[in-house]
Amino acid sequence: PSVTMAMLSSKISSGVSPSIGSPGGTVASTDIKTMKNFQKSRIATWNVQTLAQSGKLHNAIQEMTRMNIDILGISEMRWPDSGQMTINEHKVFYSGRTDGKHEEGVGFILNKKISKCVRNFTPISPRVILIQLDAQPININIVQVYAPTQDSTDEEIEALYLSIQEVINKLKKEEITIVMGDFNAKIGAGRTSKYVGQWGLGERNDRGDMLENFVEVNKMVVLNTQFQLHPRHLYTWKSPKDKPDKIVRNQIDYIMINQRFRNSCTYVKAYPGADIQSDHNPLVGVFKVRLKRIRRNKKEGNCDIRKLKESIIKRKVGESLNQKIQIKPNMEVEKEIESLQKTIMDIKTEYLSRDTAKRKSWMTDEILELMDQRRRNKNNNTEYKRIHTLIRKKIREAKEAEKKEKCEEIEALQRRHDEFNIHRKVKEIAGIFKQNQSGKLVDKDGNILINLEEKKTEWKNYIETLFQDTRPEQPDHRQCDGPSILADEVRAAIKQLKQGKAAGPDQIQSEFFKLFDDESTKWITQIFNTIYETGEIPKEWLKSEFITLPKKACAKQCKDYRTISLMSHLLKLFLKIIHKRIYKRCEEKIAPNQFGFVNAVGTREAIFSIQVLFQRCRDVNHNVFACLIDYEKAFDRVKHDKMVEILRNTGIDKKDLRIISNLYWNQTAVLRVDGEHTEEIRILRGVRQGCILSPILFNLYSEQIFKDAL
Repeated sequence: PSVTMAMLSSKISSGVSPSIGSPGGTVASTDIKTMKNFQKSRIATWNVQTLAQSGKLHNAIQEMTRMNIDILGISEMRWPDSGQMTINEHKVFYSGRTDGKHEEGVGFILNKKISKCVRNFTPISPRVILIQLDAQPININIVQVYAPTQDSTDEEIEALYLSIQEVINKLKKEEITIVMGDFNAKIGAGRTSKYVGQWGLGERNDRGDMLENFVEVNKMVVLNTQFQLHPRHLYTWKSPKDKPDKIVRNQIDYIMINQRFRNSCTYVKAYPGADIQSDHNPLVGVFKVRLKRIRRNKKEGNCDIRKLKESIIKRKVGESLNQKIQIKPNMEVEKEIESLQKTIMDIKTEYLSRDTAKRKSWMTDEILELMDQRRRNKNNNTEYKRIHTLIRKKIREAKEAEKKEKCEEIEALQRRHDEFNIHRKVKEIAGIFKQNQSGKLVDKDGNILINLEEKKTEWKNYIETLFQDTRPEQPDHRQCDGPSILADEVRAAIKQLKQGKAAGPDQIQSEFFKLFDDESTKWITQIFNTIYETGEIPKEWLKSEFITLPKKACAKQCKDYRTISLMSHLLKLFLKIIHKRIYKRCEEKIAPNQFGFVNAVGTREAIFSIQVLFQRCRDVNHNVFACLIDYEKAFDRVKHDKMVEILRNTGIDKKDLRIISNLYWNQTAVLRVDGEHTEEIRILRGVRQGCILSPILFNLYSEQIFKDAL
């Protein structure tokens, strides 16, 4: 798919002028060429006084489309948490409170074309959000702000400006930076500095002085004071007390840009005719923009694996897969696995492509038309209220009709015994969605990390520190014994594989192994035996991919996230066979007081046992002394040499021991950060995440700790 990249330009004047990205230089001929064929991009800010109400988001998008706005910054969004979503081909980014309250909140709505330019999005706080756009030759940064009202203290205002300043300090000076939003400040009419124009509105207040100090420090121009317009297109807020005989209107929303790019903007004005049930008007700036199309590699693995539940597709995929797998003499393991990977990717493209059908919205054309009628009657208060009441009624009816339709869909799914989609539909009705949440990342000193490379470096350093250890040379396992792997063992392991799990780096899901016929099973058995006899593990298996999940709502530092490992399903299949072979011997070494990761018992039984003990001691008036120990990052601190030594003492076959040793001594990992990967990191300690062997290995390790301690 193609990606559109936007670029703002400085207006070219005759003679010598600074070139973009080269302060003080002349305009090079290459820059002049890239500035040709510019289009206009409309960037706006609007205090909408909540998007949490049903229909308000659709209303905002309708007004964006009507006014031809490409990027709309939202103040007072009132959405909790932070993240992104897509609706009606528009991308929504938001940053709200972490306590679940529907207060404050900022965000952006981008049209389809501009949304493909987004390089980074950083939710700073419920009042500040940053979005960064890929552009040529200069990237674009836009900061959306929602300042506290006049009732707030000066300390709150100063804290807001400090947070904005922290963001600006992180941005490159040679890039275009736009700061906009509802500042609840009045700069007033009249030029007071080269950064504030003479065509403001009204009289300045103390908050206006603070805003001017901010733009002077950062050398930013307040754009909506630079153009001589009718007062109707200057005011951005209308008081509820405003009447024809007593006008109470102010200019408190602003768009600012760093001074060197001031000529990129052709004009800025407010649009009082827009309507979203807010006392603010949208403030729209027009900037010169050049669109360029670039190509990105198609994302692999973008398929709907659930289609394999359909009998016809399942049969066709199985036939195609088994026809392309052939047993060859002297097979090279790496090439055979690569061939399997390519075969499955081709099958996914042919049979399992994800449907691109849009999710049906409850919003109707009738409601959107009523919203437009309400806008046209903005000056007729009686008619405006009548239409607004009708809109709320129609929205309730549409939402109720949607619920009824989904209930009928659930009944149809129940008749087909489609448990997966039943669960999904129930969550839709309950309003429980898997949100694409995003949070800000700070370093150990509390500084916000905005640049993607900085984030990747911070995560790389954290993972390296977490798994860093002084590890001796790998033990020698040259003379090994152990029986070959049987096809029956492979079949049994395939049956035990769980479905619906995220694929590893090779993008091969376990569902495909369940389609193997006898010949394909013999083929994979031959590959496994080659690995088992030589002890040489494919490079693809040694590499894991980490993803991160926040442990709490306000996760900021790396330690506040849980790293989840995605590993090859083919490796999981192989290790299931190893696990079956070593489990019985390992279990014999584990004491009966161990309840974790043991067959037939669990932590529930342990809790029940200790409750019975406490009750009986209480009955006979006997004291109980308990020692509770919580190992911090216990699984990540297992020493590999000690683990292999403990495993050797269990008496397992040496071939099994060699496989485990080679797996641990040569493993690496990458971590996914905003869609990109860090550099490869060596894992020098800890048991492997997501590996079937890890629980039994950790049990043996912890058992030895207790033996040594007691």
